[in-house]
Amino acid sequence: MSNKKSLINFTYSYPYEQSLIRFAKLKVPDDHDKKGLEVATFVQKIWNKYEEDVISLFEEMYKIQIDEKNIEAFISLVLSNSYSHPLTISIKHQVKIKTNKRHQRAFIYTTIHELAHYFIYTRSKKEFCHTLLNKIIKRKILNTTGENLHFLIQAVEFGIIGEIFGVGYADFARNYVIKNYSDEYKNSAKALLDNNIPLDKTCLEYINNHF
Repeated sequence: MSNKKSLINFTYSYPYEQSLIRFAKLKVPDDHDKKGLEVATFVQKIWNKYEEDVISLFEEMYKIQIDEKNIEAFISLVLSNSYSHPLTISIKHQVKIKTNKRHQRAFIYTTIHELAHYFIYTRSKKEFCHTLLNKIIKRKILNTTGENLHFLIQAVEFGIIGEIFGVGYADFARNYVIKNYSDEYKNSAKALLDNNIPLDKTCLEYINNHF
């Protein structure tokens, strides 16, 4: 990606972060904003190593054309969770991201997860990703809409992880969610395991053909 302009561009917004800080009634160090800007610059370099492959896999798996020229992703040092709209990636739990490879991978995994949401929410209802999600919800593979949604989202997340980092990393990530996350995420990840959903780019076609 070194000679190409990035599609996903990470930025630190002072007003956005300060609003989150005030809402949460947090006390933060005086150098918080400086650190936020530094982290945004750092994670951009990490992301750029994988972006081309990630976007190509999204296009193939979701059967979509990604025509956007710029997608802004906000970085937060205080949010407990990340979000797809506005696209916001929390670094709160990756405190050693500059030196720790596992924290760097966690950042990539989180970004993939939120993009899996983003590319569904911004596409036509006629696209394959929407029709498959509707099929999953209609079949009631799991008990709640959120669990059924994350059955698809996490299939994509772990599938892309498997393609880029290897199946061993995807297997570890899925099992980590099963052991440590809240019920909505835990139950959907366990359903992926129980139904032998492939940890690669064929995952959505497998779901489509077997449910």
